[in-house]
Amino acid sequence: MERFDKKGMIVIPNPVQKAAGTVKVLIVRELFCPAGHSLISERAIFNGYPGILLGVGLNESKGLVALSPICGDKTRVSLDIDLPDDRIVNLFCPTCGIGLPRYASCGCGADLTALFLTRDASFADCIGVCNRIGCINARFVTSGELISETMLETL
Repeated sequence: MERFDKKGMIVIPNPVQKAAGTVKVLIVRELFCPAGHSLISERAIFNGYPGILLGVGLNESKGLVALSPICGDKTRVSLDIDLPDDRIVNLFCPTCGIGLPRYASCGCGADLTALFLTRDASFADCIGVCNRIGCINARFVTSGELISETMLETL
């Protein structure tokens, strides 16, 4: 079994998911804003892995939200800001404050925001996360190809 995929994400066996029928998981180890700043942070740890840290704005309030780096784990933790369900928020880099760009429309009517797998900020290698609080839609795009959770077994 390969230890890392082509984009540097670690592939590990997970006994919990193996019991559920999935034998591999992807861990996002590198993720960048359009300016090249890392969005991976040890300020939030998920099952031993540094989380994805994003700036979030709602009306005049700003704070942080941490997302699990484990593909399929929809855990999100709000820091320094109250985020009521169903509200659409602005997402930005917590380091430089640059807004994160729209990747595509989400099925819920909000936007999938692009988080880049490489420093060159290519939409062909990104993760799209919904900017509506409570929506758990996300997409991986690598080498221009959409990867769904059901495709993990073939990676």
